[in-house]
Amino acid sequence: MKKIFLPLVITILLLSSCVVYYETGDVRKTIDSNVAIANDYQAKTNEDYSNKLDTYQWLEKSILNKELEPFKSTTRHKVKMSKTYEDLRLKTNEIKALKMTFENLAKGKKKIKSNEDIWQEFKEIKKKMKSIKAEIDQLNPKYVSSSNAFANSISTSNFKILNKNELKTNIENNLSELSNSIESTSRNMKRSKRELEGAKNKINDSTYRQRMDILNQMDQLLSETEIIQGEITQALDMLLNKAEILRNRDEIWTGPNTKTQKYVSSIQDGITQIRNKQAIFNKLALSLNMDDSE
Repeated sequence: MKKIFLPLVITILLLSSCVVYYETGDVRKTIDSNVAIANDYQAKTNEDYSNKLDTYQWLEKSILNKELEPFKSTTRHKVKMSKTYEDLRLKTNEIKALKMTFENLAKGKKKIKSNEDIWQEFKEIKKKMKSIKAEIDQLNPKYVSSSNAFANSISTSNFKILNKNELKTNIENNLSELSNSIESTSRNMKRSKRELEGAKNKINDSTYRQRMDILNQMDQLLSETEIIQGEITQALDMLLNKAEILRNRDEIWTGPNTKTQKYVSSIQDGITQIRNKQAIFNKLALSLNMDDSE
């Protein structure tokens, strides 16, 4: 009977005496590598998210109704980006916490053996580390995708950024040139009317009336242009100096449903009206010159 049970007893003794261990230095290298990768991901996303969040909050302050498109869609993309960012941040914190737990367990140890009380805790750390590392590897490209989608939602929404100083300089230079042109043209108009009055008895009545009518139309166009010029100047002043949300920025948002759009549209419409009146004015001047050459 002893010969039958002896091999079984020996096998049990051999199995119970087998001890597995991990070199803490090797494990630390793996953990440090995972933490470094997670920190690198987090540093890049922190900078990107901070910039994108600032852009969103800046744009948000310029919006009249946040429930209207296209800002509503931009908000949806921002929410999705924020959630992915927060998920990635939490996972990065988790992997850092696991490293601290490991360091506490491995303190003063070169090896961790399977017959020690901390063995199960150590195995759980390795398991969680592997799982979180996989989640971070998935979350990083997911964040990049949501960040790009957010940026695209703005770039395709007709929202635009204008530099206040460049806008001011550009419009004021154009208005200054326009003022000089109006002043010069007005002088020429007065001279033309005096000359026409002096030649009244030398030309037939129909020619006189036709030319005087053209000159009066041109004079009216100049007066209307001056009025529009004043409206543009007023809209520019309101845009750059009166709106509270613009004072601390060198640039402003414009586009659909923005607080600045009213003033920008007024300026753009005024410029368009002036160009149209200039085209009519030039056409009248051409017809007047053709009459003089006949």
